[in-house]
Amino acid sequence: MTFFAPFCRPNWPRSLIAALCGVVMLLGPAAVPADVSTLEAGGAFDVRSAYLEPVDHVYHLNATLDLALSQSAEQALTDGVPVVVALDVQLVRQRRVLPDERVVSLTQRWRLQYHALSERYLIVNLNSNQQSSYSTRAAAVTALSDVHLLPLFDESAVQKGGRYEASSRVTVIVEGGLPNALRTMMFWMDWKHVTEWYTWTVAL
Repeated sequence: MTFFAPFCRPNWPRSLIAALCGVVMLLGPAAVPADVSTLEAGGAFDVRSAYLEPVDHVYHLNATLDLALSQSAEQALTDGVPVVVALDVQLVRQRRVLPDERVVSLTQRWRLQYHALSERYLIVNLNSNQQSSYSTRAAAVTALSDVHLLPLFDESAVQKGGRYEASSRVTVIVEGGLPNALRTMMFWMDWKHVTEWYTWTVAL
C-alpha cells in the first residue's frame, strides 16, 4: 500500500480511495482482465441535432445532445467529483480553389458537480460563470442536453452567400485532480468520452 502514499490526498472521497486501493490488488504480474470495461451506463452519447440561428446580428447555436454518462462519470458525480462537459463548435468556409478556411473555433464548457450538503446538482458555465442548480442528476443532464441560443460569432465574421460547413462535438471529462501517473495505470477507466463530429451545411 505504500506505493500510493505519495499520491494520496486526505480530501479524496472514500469510495475513490477504496478504488485506488483496489488497483493495488489488480496490478501486478497478472494483466487487467479484458472484461474490465468502460461501457456507458445506458443510452446514446452524441450530438443529435444542431443549427445556427441569427439574432440581433449574432449567430447562435441551438443543439440537442444525447448525454448518457459513462459509469466512471456517474460514479464520480456520486462521490462529489466534478465532471466537465465541453461543446466544441467549428465553422469552415468552403472554397473552390484555395483550401477551406476555418473562421470560427470555440469551446463552451460547463462543470457539473453534486453537493452533498445541499443535495443538489450544480452546473457552472465555465465561460460566463453563470450557475444553476437541480434537485436530480437527470434534471441537470437534461438541462445540459438542450443548448438554446448559445452565442457564437458576429455576422461580420462571415460573408453573405458564402458556402459554410459547421461542426459540433461533445467531450465529457472526469476531473478530480488525480495525478497523471494514477490515470495512466487506471487505463480502463473512462476519464474522457468524446462524440463524433456532427456536421451540417450552413446557409448564410
